[in-house]
This record gives sequence, C-alpha cells and structure tokens, in this order.
Amino acid sequence: MNRYTKMYGWLYNSFNNNTFSIDDFRMNFPSSQPAKAVHDLIKLGFMKSIKRGKYKVVRPEEFINRIVRENLEKDDILVHAERRYVFSDSTAVNIWSDGYYWTDFTKGFKPIHIKVLKKDLGYWKDFFKTNDVEYVFDDEHKTLFGLTYVVHPVDKFETELKNNIHVVPLEETIRFCKQNQFVYGPVLEYLDKKYRLHLFKNYEQVLS
Repeated sequence: MNRYTKMYGWLYNSFNNNTFSIDDFRMNFPSSQPAKAVHDLIKLGFMKSIKRGKYKVVRPEEFINRIVRENLEKDDILVHAERRYVFSDSTAVNIWSDGYYWTDFTKGFKPIHIKVLKKDLGYWKDFFKTNDVEYVFDDEHKTLFGLTYVVHPVDKFETELKNNIHVVPLEETIRFCKQNQFVYGPVLEYLDKKYRLHLFKNYEQVLS
C-alpha cells in the first residue's frame, strides 16, 4: 500500500464527508508542500475540489465504484490499437451468438479473449500498461479480477467481420464449443439453427 492510499484512510477519518480548506489540511497534516499534496490526492481520486479553495474527501464507496467503472470502461480500448487482433474463445461465442450466450465470467472477473501475433507481444505489453488495462497472457499464473484481456499469442490467425467486429471464423468458434460441449451445448444448438449448419440430426443430441 503506497503512502497516498494510507493518507486517504487518515483523511477520511479526519474530515469524513465535511468540506475543508487547505489550511484545515495543513493543520491536520503537517506538510512542506500542502498544495502539491492536495493536487496529487485530487489527481489520484482520493479528494475532489468543491469550489475554489474548498475540498472534500471522496467517500469510500464512491472511490470503489470509480475503480470498477473506470475498469469496465476499457471494454473498447482495442479501437486504439495499432496492431492486428481478433476476438476468440468465449468472447467469440458471445459475438457469433449476438450476445445470446455469455459465459466464462464471475462477479469479480470479466474476461475478453483475443488472439494476437507473437511478433507483436512487446507492443501489446506496452499498449495495455500505457492505457492502465488489466491483461494476462494465457500461459501466465496470477490472480485475475475485473475486466481483463486474456491474450492468446499465435503465429497467425484468421479473422472475419461480424457486425464490424474482428472475430475468429464461425468454424473455429464451433470447434471451441464442441471442445467444451458441457458448457456450450445450448449455444451450439442456437448457432446451428441461426446459421443453418446442420451440425446435429436433431437438437436433443446437442446435450447428450
């Protein structure tokens, strides 16, 4: 935990939801640069300016909600990418089913699966870090949370456009579903009907 995060706890403990001035701040928190400290705390989202010279500490629930909201707002960050990518795995299932089927997520973890070229790995690491985006490469082992891009590096990939979205071909998505048929049985039936794939003699076989 960094010092500003620790200070936030003491700020809320001192001022709660009351308005205070920079003099009030200085009286409670001795500082050689109180203006800079206040500026930094506002920039980090721990405080907010109410009007000129008057401040409030952000309530804990408001601070937490902002963290979650800003993370979820990164769901379209790829439009700014300058390297090729394609949505894959469970994300491709969601796209090809027009949002009908969405799985592979929990209350605390919302993955977005993409394939990228191995030769571009350095670019993608910098891209995600620069944009403060949660990401993981598919061979990494770490605790995952929030909206996270799950990156699958490959030598090459095929792509199709579905509603102007770059996604792996339907055939590849069907193979993915068949490999995980216990989970994706219902969506196989949906895709079979929607795209007239004739995957099954009758739809009861989907779940057998």
